Order: sequence, then C-alpha cells, then structure tokens
Amino acid sequence: APPADVWSVITNYEAMPELIPNILSNVVHRDAAGGGGVTIEQESRLSRRLNLIVSMQLQAIEHPERWTLDLRRTGGHGFLELEAKYVLSPRGDGSTYLSYEVELVPCPIFPLPLVERKMRKEVPKMLSAVAEASRRGSAGRTF
Repeated sequence: APPADVWSVITNYEAMPELIPNILSNVVHRDAAGGGGVTIEQESRLSRRLNLIVSMQLQAIEHPERWTLDLRRTGGHGFLELEAKYVLSPRGDGSTYLSYEVELVPCPIFPLPLVERKMRKEVPKMLSAVAEASRRGSAGRTF
C-alpha cells in the first residue's frame, strides 16, 4: 500500500485493539491544544495461560515528514522500559516497506524467555494485520 495508507493505519491508535488481539483496553488522549501529542493507556495480555497482564502508558511521537513513529513507555507496570519505532520506506512501485523495532526490559516478575517468545509470535501477526488494513484502506475501504 502507499505510505499514506500505512501511516493512517499505524497512527489510528483508537483502532489498535482491532489489529492487535492481545490488547484488552486502549484509551487514547490527544492534545486538545493542537500540539499533536498523543498518550495511549493500554492493557495487554502477555500470557493467557499464566494470566499475565501488562499495563502501560505510551507516548506516541509522530514524524510524518520522515515517515517514522516512535512509541515510548512513560508509566505503568509489566515493563521497566519500552521503546518501539515504526519506519515506513516508500518503494518505487508505490508500495511501502514497513519496519518495526522494539527494545524492552520486562519487570523481573515476567520471565524473559516468555516475553521473548510472545514478541516473536505477536509482532509478525501485528505487522501482517497492519499490511492487510493498509491494503484495504488503499482500496477505498476502511478497517
């Protein structure tokens, strides 16, 4: 899909639970003064079997001129640190290459191997869902 369609999907924070099934709740606060600031309060299930829930506050920092989106943990529990970055790279054929990078430090109560397995399993699903929603958007349909 074109970069603008991918961008509209990854910055539609209110619709993230539709794309990422392990998000249990998602409350978005947009800067009413028009400064563009976005804060996301989110609860996600890390493990159904162990009933591990992560709750965090994220700050979204958009750089549409560079097609990059940074997400930073500013509060919550489950992770001591979390920084994620989406980078969109337009291609000559009109499509977009989307990369996603995440660096995190889980709380000591969450076993690191469990967190790593979950990330390896969920991130590809999330990127596939973004790709599908972007293609639907570029075809004139919304998700």
